Amino acid sequence: MIVDQPWGRMQTYALNQPATARLVTVVPGGDTGAHYHRLRDELWIVLDEGLTIEIGNRVLHPTPGDEIQVPAEEPHRIRCGPQGPGRVLQIAFGYASEDDRLPVEGAPPGDA
Repeated sequence: MIVDQPWGRMQTYALNQPATARLVTVVPGGDTGAHYHRLRDELWIVLDEGLTIEIGNRVLHPTPGDEIQVPAEEPHRIRCGPQGPGRVLQIAFGYASEDDRLPVEGAPPGDA
């Protein structure tokens, strides 16, 4: 929901629903490893340049402010270029615990 105000704008990402917000920071040259979650969807808001994001078979090179939907069960990873670190604000809808982080079989492990 977006509400324009005289002083600017207010964007609401989770209104009266269970959600977990995290700031994910990937070090220069770092890689989260390909993984997926069974019990949560995620919304990522990119904060820094220099990230490469893979979701399913899509490869994205987002810019700050881009919003990316990551559905449950969809393999994904974040890689950071050498100039990093790179940050993403992650809003998880559903069960947000690292025991719901499942590696993609056969994928390189990354740094996670």
